[in-house]
Amino acid sequence: MHRSDLIYLNKRDSINTSEWAYYRLSSGGNVGDPIELCLLSWPTFVDIDDVLSVDKAVVINPGDTGFESAYPNNIQVLKNKWGIDHEKSTLIGVIVKQ
Repeated sequence: MHRSDLIYLNKRDSINTSEWAYYRLSSGGNVGDPIELCLLSWPTFVDIDDVLSVDKAVVINPGDTGFESAYPNNIQVLKNKWGIDHEKSTLIGVIVKQ
C-alpha cells in the first residue's frame, strides 16, 4: 500500500513568508482509507504535530477517501482549524511513501 502526501502552500494573502502555511493532505487513496491533514514546517516539511496544541495536531479522518463528504469536510477543517482557504492554496508537490 502506498500513501501519497499532497503538499500545499497557502500564502494567506500575505507577502510575509512567516505567515504562509504549508500543509499536507495524505491518504492511501483507496475507498475508506483515512485522510490526514497536518501543518508542515518550512523548509523540512516535517509535521507540526504538537498534541498539546489543538491548533497544530494532526487531524485524522476528516472525511473518508471516495465519499462525497471527504472534500467538503477537508475544506471545513482547513478553514476552521488553521484559517486556510484551500481554494487559494497551490499544490507544490507530491510525496509517495511505501
